[in-house]
Amino acid sequence: MDGSLEQPLVLTSEDELQWTDSADFVVVGYGGAGVSAAVQAAQNGLSVIALDSFAGGGATAMNGGIFYAGGGTAVQQALGIKDTAEDMYNYLKLEVDGVVKAETLRRFCEGSVDDFNWLVTHGVRFGETYYPHKTFYPPAGYFLYHSDSGLAATYAAQTPSIPRGHKYWHARNNQATGFGIYLTEPLQASAKALGVRFWPRTNVQRMIMSKAGDVLGVMTLHMPEGSPYTKQFAEAQERARAILQKLPSSMPGFPKLERKAAGYWARAQQLQQKYGVPQFIRAYKGVCLSAGGFIWNRNMLREHAAKYVSNMAMGSPGGDNGSGILLGQSAGGAADLMERVSSWRFINPPAQWPKGMLINAAGQRFVNEELYGAAIGREMNENHGGRGYIILDRALYRQSWRSTLWENLFPFMRLPLILALIFQTKKGRTLGSLAKKIGVSEETLLASVKRYNESARGYSPDEFGKSAKECHPLLEGPFYAVDVSANSKLFPCSAMTVGGLKVNEETGQVLRADGSSIAGLYAAGRTAIGLPSNLYVSGLSAADCVFSGRRAARHASAQVR
Repeated sequence: MDGSLEQPLVLTSEDELQWTDSADFVVVGYGGAGVSAAVQAAQNGLSVIALDSFAGGGATAMNGGIFYAGGGTAVQQALGIKDTAEDMYNYLKLEVDGVVKAETLRRFCEGSVDDFNWLVTHGVRFGETYYPHKTFYPPAGYFLYHSDSGLAATYAAQTPSIPRGHKYWHARNNQATGFGIYLTEPLQASAKALGVRFWPRTNVQRMIMSKAGDVLGVMTLHMPEGSPYTKQFAEAQERARAILQKLPSSMPGFPKLERKAAGYWARAQQLQQKYGVPQFIRAYKGVCLSAGGFIWNRNMLREHAAKYVSNMAMGSPGGDNGSGILLGQSAGGAADLMERVSSWRFINPPAQWPKGMLINAAGQRFVNEELYGAAIGREMNENHGGRGYIILDRALYRQSWRSTLWENLFPFMRLPLILALIFQTKKGRTLGSLAKKIGVSEETLLASVKRYNESARGYSPDEFGKSAKECHPLLEGPFYAVDVSANSKLFPCSAMTVGGLKVNEETGQVLRADGSSIAGLYAAGRTAIGLPSNLYVSGLSAADCVFSGRRAARHASAQVR
């Protein structure tokens, strides 16, 4: 979708419009949530039309390919790892923190094995090698790992530390992203076999509603298959996306790329407006909005979450533009938590960085460094102005260089570390001289290091609950400060939006401001508020896409035509 979104077409009678096509269930956005909804609906016997502004896959296809699952999955069992739905629930309630109802979280956890098995029946494969150490992404050849904060002492004291990050199986390679296709492509193939009609390069322009406020269908601009103009349209779209993916959006030079991409976006829009064929699609049992978040809509981001504009946008360029949320709002749906953005300040690897101390612009330590990157990123961005420095002594600094150069890391992990260590690191013979170089209070920094060293040497508990084995006393100079701030140009702090349309958590129907459900309208994935809308952990968004997509399809299937 783009800026051409129109207000709903309201019908006195559905017969007053000449519908050009129809299906029981219409899916808008064909990423992880949309394809899950389509497959489940088709399995339930519904006719389905799936629409996507691009070629499908969305942000799910572009991500690192992690699915958060537990309660005793086949992979966990094969590796001898014991897990229960209750343990999974007890852990996730610490992360979810009431953003969804307790009964919704429990349903998710109790259905996790079923969601996992459902994916397997539709061709998704998972690997069976376990990486037991803390990392934000497992090394090549490993497929199950701790993709959350479960290994941190503060969490381990409350729930068992159990690996639940399941990576889709793939042949070994060193690509940076895109492992998510090992979920979306098998599901798309299964959907096609089940009779789902997929319309790529189709822009939803407006909702079609009854006077009573029910959703009847959608109006689209569809680029017809086989047209030379459709080929030109697709080439312009993909050229723009390719340009925007040459550099992280937070790096120097990106604004120039953005201006260049704008020309291709404009060309694509001109072609669609001129040659796109209007389609009025009747959805007898419902429309499911699953078009992602809005991290790539810079105007929406400035309006709702301006402090994250300088972060690296994670998602689908042109796809995660808020279109699904705006469509839902145009139909009377209420949005919430639009200020919520998950920002990931990963500092492991290298394993030596979290053994140091993370301070803010005042020189104060502010977080447990062994937590998952989203927990660190939220604290840094929400409460400390997005500023952060990792303080290392000589030993940790040297060891971090060795780990960066010689450990089994993907290139997308190694290169930013090297750049940060070379260009974003200040060195001081003493802590005092280091404080001057980074512009923090010498007195505050010395006091922070003193408290940290007392904990690291076992004289007192760590003030933020960090594990004793992860605390390294900062004693031997020279000392180093690595700038890991959110606006870092060479060490990106990635972000994605997690707010969206409010939904009935039992049915997936979009809610109005008064709490009533909009008949015929559903939302799933990052278009809706869901499990990751408080605090993200790796794989939880993909798992929520499957959970919420299937939920919407199940409820729609039960509606009387």
